[in-house]
Amino acid sequence: MSDISLKQYWETQVIGSKSIFPFIVIDNWYTPNEEKAVWKELDHYCSIPKDNILRSENTTAVAKDEDGNSKSRAYRFDLNSIYAEKSQHFSPIFNCMYKQRSEKFHNIIKECMPYARSFLSSNADSSLISYYEDQDYYKAHHDTPMWTNLIWMVREPRKFKGGDFKFDETDIEVKLKNNRAIFFPSCFLHSVSPIKFDTKPDEIGFGRYCITHFYFNVPYE
Repeated sequence: MSDISLKQYWETQVIGSKSIFPFIVIDNWYTPNEEKAVWKELDHYCSIPKDNILRSENTTAVAKDEDGNSKSRAYRFDLNSIYAEKSQHFSPIFNCMYKQRSEKFHNIIKECMPYARSFLSSNADSSLISYYEDQDYYKAHHDTPMWTNLIWMVREPRKFKGGDFKFDETDIEVKLKNNRAIFFPSCFLHSVSPIKFDTKPDEIGFGRYCITHFYFNVPYE
């Protein structure tokens, strides 16, 4: 699972590499076998009764507006709380993070200079899953780490409209697509449009999943 010699199927775009808002989009982020394993992990989390799943609007670690209200409506799973560091090898999502450490990816992200330096010098990360259902969204906000990596997972054919991603300062929209990864400096304002189910399914798991990896720097003692 963590073999760096695995063949990747990436289709890469470096958008705005010569501007002040560069970012990277990579389709087919997970290999076919990795994608199957990640889906099993996501399905496991959503086997929990809805009432027992944390909502982002009930957490403190979420962007808020001037009145202190959450800018996000979504279910949330904090992977670093679910897995102790020594047990992260049980998670396909954590196992697949070898990709971000690979030379191949580092050569791609270097196209986003000078911001790429903050990713390459990061020494810590944290991970979470957001799951969006009917009427869920994330208003324009920025993240506090140095780099944000989002990986979108959605079942096709999808049962909803919306859920697309937007960089609000440049008015650039990136369409939601299964197994699509996007990397950008965390300071960029970004948002997710509301989801609207055509016919709301009885079971959870047919909405929009977003796997988030944050990269930051922890000072050495």
